[in-house]
Amino acid sequence: MQLRQIKVSHFRGIAALDWRPSHSFCCLIGPGDSGKSTVLDAVEALLSSRWFSFTEPDFLGCDTSTSIVIEGTIGELSRALKSDERFGLHIRGWTSAGAIRDEPEDDDEPVLTLRLTVDATMEPVWELICDRMDDPRTLSNRDRALFGLVRLAGEDARHLAWGQGSVLSRLTGDTEDAAARLADAYRTARASAKLDEIESLANAAEAAEGFAKGLGAYVEDSYEPGLELGRSGLSSGSIALHDGGVPLRLAGLGSRRLATLAIQKSAISEGAIILVDEIEHGLEPHRIIGAIAQLKGDQTRAVTDKKPVGHVLMTTHSDVALGEAGEKSLHVVEITRPDRLTSITTPATPQSIRSLLRFTPRALFARRILVCEGYTEVGLLLGLREYWPTRHDNKPIEQLGAAIADGNGGEACAMALALDKLGYLTALYRDSDDPLSAEQQAKLASAGIPVFEYGGGLYTELAIFSAATDARVQELLQHAREERGDDFIDNNLAAKIDDLNVDCVRLGFDSWELLSSKNGEELRVAISEVAASKGKEKKNKKPWFKDQRLGRGLAPFVWSIAAEAPASPLAVALAAAEAWLYA
Repeated sequence: MQLRQIKVSHFRGIAALDWRPSHSFCCLIGPGDSGKSTVLDAVEALLSSRWFSFTEPDFLGCDTSTSIVIEGTIGELSRALKSDERFGLHIRGWTSAGAIRDEPEDDDEPVLTLRLTVDATMEPVWELICDRMDDPRTLSNRDRALFGLVRLAGEDARHLAWGQGSVLSRLTGDTEDAAARLADAYRTARASAKLDEIESLANAAEAAEGFAKGLGAYVEDSYEPGLELGRSGLSSGSIALHDGGVPLRLAGLGSRRLATLAIQKSAISEGAIILVDEIEHGLEPHRIIGAIAQLKGDQTRAVTDKKPVGHVLMTTHSDVALGEAGEKSLHVVEITRPDRLTSITTPATPQSIRSLLRFTPRALFARRILVCEGYTEVGLLLGLREYWPTRHDNKPIEQLGAAIADGNGGEACAMALALDKLGYLTALYRDSDDPLSAEQQAKLASAGIPVFEYGGGLYTELAIFSAATDARVQELLQHAREERGDDFIDNNLAAKIDDLNVDCVRLGFDSWELLSSKNGEELRVAISEVAASKGKEKKNKKPWFKDQRLGRGLAPFVWSIAAEAPASPLAVALAAAEAWLYA
């Protein structure tokens, strides 16, 4: 099964949403309170076989005068769903252009549309709708179970036992033998129940172990059915999965979540709709990668084998998860205020944010993103952000939902434009030595993306040294020597400034102008060119600060330089970027 369209109205924080997922693996991201989990909750409420109890907070603004309406159109239908004995008479057509026809044509995909309505009585009503039919068909929980929904949210251990509604019970089939043996076990207190001798339970436990291992759950020994003494009642619900004699519900959170997801998924043979809220919860980075790779791999194998692919809708706040999911699966959830209208957007060209996913994926969880041209600028601004809160009621930029991202040099402009189209507030911080083209300037202006640069052909190193006093230049030179080594710095400076030898270079900067034919401004330009590795003489050279760590190390010096020269191009550009981040 796959979700072709979901409409949500007046549900929790969403006033209205109309989304047609464009990919079988969807990773929903966005800042806090953008409605990511609510989208998953809406899909679960519509398709889950469980009964949902609704209360006033489930209505937008607690206003029960307007009904909650959740409507979903499902494709990739199983044979059972399409049969006349089930819902065949309610089949509609989904066109290649993504529209619904009540009278399907030959090239349309067969789909079914479900609607959940909750009014002020708080009584949910699930219906199958089709305009050809006089009346909607009411759906029972058994009907909804046919749509193959799997939800992994927080800690849900009910599928780790053979209880009512448990997937293990479905995998097992007849459990009368297990119940009889269980009753006998309770009568004999702690006598061995020998549940592992019941073939159906043992087989289900073995299958569950295989599924869980496939998703990366830690298995200490082997899964087996075991008796949990002390639980009330004499029923199959008192039989639970054990790992080496220890109830699996006592395993680590990550292993429990992965095992639960694997067991639920295994019970659906024709493409499950899988909802995973914050996949990273309880998992180490390597297991996040493994779980996502397995879910995506299952879909790839299904395509190869010409089997139902299913649908994965996942939320995350992990840059590891985002990187593994990839740019094609990215879906940004945005909610406008105060009307609470929600939209879900995908990159127009996924490659436009590929570099961001590689270098600074965490920025995609922010509300506003300052895209910096390169390593030096990113490092410098990340260092300066530690000084800004003292001027803004001790608030860091992160508290305002702002982030600083690496634009990977020449890709920075395209990245800023792509992020703007995804709904992010975006600005660009860059050098001025390589001017933007007229086309780039026009696109940025049309999108309303501010550009912060020094002007006058200045690049960051030149902007810094040009604004620095002699004493600050000397501090910067000493800092560079500590980072790169005395000989490396001094030899390259002596090679650049031909009338200063290494011994002269090692004197204080305030002595250079007395020994060189160059004036102070010219000396600063020469130092900047060496620091940025500019010019033709690049042998045995490398930039001094073109690294996020090294750029960050510049921050204390630049903070002082900007304070001492507030009208300098450096200080003006930094102040404008700071003001935008705190807007």
